[in-house]
Amino acid sequence: LLSKVIKETMRFQLAVSFILASAFAAQAFTATNSKWGTRETARFSTTNSDHAVEIKQATQQGIRTADIDIDIADIFPMPETRDEVVPLTADEINSRLNQQLAKLQAKDQTSKQLSKEDLQIVYQDEDIVVVDKPSGVLTVAGKGPNPNIAQTVFDSVKADLPTADHMVVHRLGFETSGMLVFAKSKAAVRGMNAEFRERKVRRLYEALVVGHIEKDEGMISLPIMRDYEFPPYVRISTDEHQRALLNLDPDDVGKKILELPKASITKYQVVAREYFNGHPVTRVTLTSISGRYHQLNVHMAAFGHPIVGDNIYGYNGEAVSNGGLTDDELRELAPNPNRADENLQAAIALAAKGMAPCVHAKYLGFRHPISRNFVEFSTDSPF
Repeated sequence: LLSKVIKETMRFQLAVSFILASAFAAQAFTATNSKWGTRETARFSTTNSDHAVEIKQATQQGIRTADIDIDIADIFPMPETRDEVVPLTADEINSRLNQQLAKLQAKDQTSKQLSKEDLQIVYQDEDIVVVDKPSGVLTVAGKGPNPNIAQTVFDSVKADLPTADHMVVHRLGFETSGMLVFAKSKAAVRGMNAEFRERKVRRLYEALVVGHIEKDEGMISLPIMRDYEFPPYVRISTDEHQRALLNLDPDDVGKKILELPKASITKYQVVAREYFNGHPVTRVTLTSISGRYHQLNVHMAAFGHPIVGDNIYGYNGEAVSNGGLTDDELRELAPNPNRADENLQAAIALAAKGMAPCVHAKYLGFRHPISRNFVEFSTDSPF
């Protein structure tokens, strides 16, 4: 009986998520033109003021309030030009997931073995050590005895902890380079875990993205869901794709696939507009305000400027392109008339073939877990 109650509760949550997803999607995109000091905000109006809602965003980063009017009739619009979403069976989802996990595990085995001399230690004291991780190296071993930087750090520095895993307080992806902090004592582990859990750690990423971004800075606000068509990746959540999950059972596909859409916000700032093999690219700093799985990659893809070298969310990647949005949805949810067209994305994908994604964890700032002084570290990107 309890199992049945849990399943029905999850189905109810999915139904409720349609409304949540629509609300999140309505506040899809906000951008600032720093040159002219003006702000453009997506605003959706209705004729029935009784159905209006106001969504307020307030974060430490200073995101302002967005006023959004949503009519109940707009929450479940009748699709006209959109492609029909065909639900998958649990067997189909699991088969796709297992195939992709096998590929990822094979890739993990190619992780580079770092020696003590290879380590680029940026800072070290009795409680923490900060290193600059190269691309192509796992943070932790994962499944199997794969080479990883945590083990090299543990073997190279004196830590009052039993294993390398005990030093880990956050991670970077296999192909992401940049700042990693490890704890060297139990007290430091507790302190750093609290900093990350309470979202007090400041992290900035530097990336090269396809095309020239028009505005100097802005916000991308699009809800993210697990991608049941291309697991274990993510996509921008829409009502149609949430509906496709209604008849799935968590006992058959797992709970992650059926998680509610997660509100996600990315801040970008243009550093320079450059050229890569003769093609326009933009160097940006990215802040993942909400810190979701693969958020930066899927947001930049949906925005129309995928990360150069991203063979998952970029052109013809492992996951669905454009964040999983149709042309109509892109115009509605992420309006950007200057988005990189398919020809440019294809040309840069070809030029970047074999390269690691051009994304680097450039900056890390936090309160020291013991002294409580604010410390910050940065390093240049390798691209």
